[in-house]
Amino acid sequence: MFQPQTCAFAVALACAGAAHAADVPEFAGDPVIVTASRVAQPLSKTLADATVITRDEIEESGAQTLQQVLSRQAAISITTSGGPGSASSILMRGTNANHAVVLVDGVRISSATLGTTAIQNIPLEQIDHIEILRGPASSLYGADAIGGVIQIFTRKGEGAPRFNTGLELGNRGTGKLSAGFVGKAGDSAYSLQLTHAQSDGFSATNPRNAGYYNPDNDGYRNDSYAASVTQTLLPGHDLTVRLFQTFSRVDIDYSNSWTGQDRSKSRLTGQSVESNNRFNDVWISILSFARSQDKSEEFHNGDFSQRVNFFQTTQNEWQWQNDLDTKIGVFILGVSHLDQRIASDGVYTKSARTTNAGFVNYQLDLGAHLFQASIRNDHDDQFGRKMTGKADYGYRFADGWLARVGYATGYKAPSFNDLYYPGSGNPNLKPESSKNTELALQYRKDGRSANFTLFQNNVDQLIQWAPLDPSNPDSFWSPSNVDRAKIRGLTIEAAAQWLDIDWQGNLTLLDARDDKTGNWLANRPRQSANLSASKQWGKYTLGVEQQIASRRAGDPLNTEAKFLHGYGITNVFADYRLAKNWTATARIDNLFDREYETNYGYNTGGLGAFIGVRYSQ
Repeated sequence: MFQPQTCAFAVALACAGAAHAADVPEFAGDPVIVTASRVAQPLSKTLADATVITRDEIEESGAQTLQQVLSRQAAISITTSGGPGSASSILMRGTNANHAVVLVDGVRISSATLGTTAIQNIPLEQIDHIEILRGPASSLYGADAIGGVIQIFTRKGEGAPRFNTGLELGNRGTGKLSAGFVGKAGDSAYSLQLTHAQSDGFSATNPRNAGYYNPDNDGYRNDSYAASVTQTLLPGHDLTVRLFQTFSRVDIDYSNSWTGQDRSKSRLTGQSVESNNRFNDVWISILSFARSQDKSEEFHNGDFSQRVNFFQTTQNEWQWQNDLDTKIGVFILGVSHLDQRIASDGVYTKSARTTNAGFVNYQLDLGAHLFQASIRNDHDDQFGRKMTGKADYGYRFADGWLARVGYATGYKAPSFNDLYYPGSGNPNLKPESSKNTELALQYRKDGRSANFTLFQNNVDQLIQWAPLDPSNPDSFWSPSNVDRAKIRGLTIEAAAQWLDIDWQGNLTLLDARDDKTGNWLANRPRQSANLSASKQWGKYTLGVEQQIASRRAGDPLNTEAKFLHGYGITNVFADYRLAKNWTATARIDNLFDREYETNYGYNTGGLGAFIGVRYSQ
């Protein structure tokens, strides 16, 4: 459990004595974040548990996938169902996998049947930066944001035309090729990124996964693109078109009764048009339309004529946001209309859902005091109205220091699978709702940062799979409303340069239980930590990272035989600057070849070695 020396180390790492200052200076190089309030603001003034991951940080780490990048962040656990391209889930602050909203350039990308986002199919090469907002954010983004929001920003056009390309090779037949260009000519900014990835993979399942175990290798292939064009019509008036699409195919272990190779094909798409208009010094209007689609198909024995499952979600969303920067604070007012439709081979009782919403956000920066409040009213045509809110206060009591307290509510409507999946849906489910309280202390100055956050999130009517007869685990299972889940936690994050080494670390202590039975919620490690260190020697950059997770329950009943063992894995990476625009890269994942699971019955990769080269102007 948490030791006092851990806290002392984090403070020593991040802080270098602070004196009270009436005029609190800004942190040099302070990143800007949009997701925390729907408008751009310095991270040092953000009244939320938030993180910005830059393109440079992604490249330096040598990470292969978005899952790897997210898994090393505080209060985020990633579960996978096999190798590259296999279904992955995000558990933020101990909440369910469908409690995290994922946006790509503001477009909601998700499956309305599963309620989750296929993050395994979003390539890192297309990403400019990632913003993470932890904690309920339904008052900003509507349904599903009980655990938080992850927004992915693809590369955008700016400055002189620049070209980039990369090639990477690794064991298990892994290969990745990317190319793209960004730039601006006159009043037109543009960006295009293309990516291809493939792997021979490894067996997704192990013998513990009764009924699905098949020891063959499960390969993966992904082709994708992201493009955008921004045209400045008049000074302060921009029109932007964005396109995003991934095509993937992954081998799966659908059933051990099949002798051939089962496969899954999927496609993620997102298109949006946005008009950004600054009418005067006070008013900015943003009107947008976005359309996204999540399509998945499953086939037996490698025969694409034998389709056994088909699901498709289509979402259309209109949004109009108005930012008013006044003498008494910043007001953000908006409305949205979301239309969700599903198609499948099975027959669902209901296949469409419409949600209309209005929201207001207010921000005040007054001397050492910071305040933010938001309220949103969503009307779901099936479950009626839901009001959510958020209020945060921060006090900058000394140079570089910020103390803050916050309260927020969130909600989630049951997914179409939860309600109507043929044979197992439960049409009597109620929407989930949450109430979150948190207290935090932040430090940010001169390249050092630290963040201590205590939180408690009570989730009423939590939906999870459970047997109809709790006393008989072998009885029929279906989605059920748990009376209440109580999730309490502490996160500690720190970053600094010490002995000419860049250090980053985080620790998460989590108590996530079913409040009625006392059982641990499945797949949530009670303790997890990440530590990375990197150093530059001339043209070389060398680094090491350690990821640790404790023992955790593998199912809602806390069956002893299904508990997942704790693990610690070590990754090492290196970059070498070949020339001004050329960099050679190398990375070894799971250096000591540890065996572990993040999802009961599914394998994770052992030792993995990768080398590559990238060119960037």
